[in-house]
Amino acid sequence: MSSLSLEGIEFLTSERGQAALARELPAEGLAALTALRGEGFSPAEAGWLLEQRELRARAERKLPAADVARMLFLKEALEQASAHEVATWRAQKLAGRRVLEVGAALGADSAALARAGCALVACELDPVRAALLRHNLAALGLSERVEVHPGDGLERAAGGGWDALYADPARRRGGKRVLGLEAMAPPLSALRERARADLLVKVAPGLDLSEVPRDLGLELVSLRGELKEALLTGGALRRPGPRAVLLGGDAPWELAPEGSEPPPRTADPGAFLFEPDPAVIRAGLVRALGQRLDAWQLDPRIAFLSGDAPSETPGARCWRVLRHGPYRRKEVSQWLRAEGAGRVIVKQRGTRQDAAALEKRLPRQAGGPLRWLFLARTDAGPLALLCADLED
Repeated sequence: MSSLSLEGIEFLTSERGQAALARELPAEGLAALTALRGEGFSPAEAGWLLEQRELRARAERKLPAADVARMLFLKEALEQASAHEVATWRAQKLAGRRVLEVGAALGADSAALARAGCALVACELDPVRAALLRHNLAALGLSERVEVHPGDGLERAAGGGWDALYADPARRRGGKRVLGLEAMAPPLSALRERARADLLVKVAPGLDLSEVPRDLGLELVSLRGELKEALLTGGALRRPGPRAVLLGGDAPWELAPEGSEPPPRTADPGAFLFEPDPAVIRAGLVRALGQRLDAWQLDPRIAFLSGDAPSETPGARCWRVLRHGPYRRKEVSQWLRAEGAGRVIVKQRGTRQDAAALEKRLPRQAGGPLRWLFLARTDAGPLALLCADLED
């Protein structure tokens, strides 16, 4: 956990600490530490201030800048915190309901739930995180909407009186991330045993899907093409899954299984290539997406799809196929010279190629157009596809 302590929180929330955080801190690194020591701050105080400056810079990648400027952070808790768009989408599932939150940590999810009109009790067992939770909710003007409970929340969950239980269990042990549903703290079984209401549990997207109980739903969530988290759903909140939820557009886009999985459909490349969103891939819905697009896989084990018509679906990115054939570096280099390609981006699935290293070795022409080289494993050997953006 971070070096921040209750003593550090007391300093950072003091008038002196808040004034220091509100202004531009001097310099960087050792020079910044020296400058703050010269202003009369102790080594510990200077360290806390510089740590918050670094964490606030990271937090702005996830949270609104106006919120970040008021909040305090812990490194591990910030790493586990949801992006603002994801937290807001999730909170809408519980809007206006009585919610018990287990593992509230820094309060980013608590803020989203409170802003969605939930009657919220936010529980946090760790005393340092609980102190930050109180500060952050107060700093965001949400204290009156949220009751902070300094405990794990399981005893309150067992007592009932809630419309829904939302949990974000700790997923680190000994400084390392854990994926197992029973390795979390609290484990999924403890949450289910005590829950007397609808259930939402945030879990790692890399979890073993076979661990998910059959009576729970699973939603894989991506934001602007980056897989962010997985969400277990229970009770009235459960929806058949696994399903993919894509955020970052005008409205959430979802793909869910419809009956049995479509049979494999493979063929040689068509005129267009599709790379499904990582949430679609993780949810095992590549074939379902292919059915929607009237597209097929290049290999049943590989997620690339191909078709004869383009599509602007949020579920996949689409390129024009310029050339394709068995992967031979010499031949691919000839393709690139013939195209007068400038920058080349290599993406591969199922091959042993180092995409970054290959990019550096391929020929390019100054000022030439961007080209994409896709490499895919097939039973016949690696397949290469040279592609261009649709608008190119």
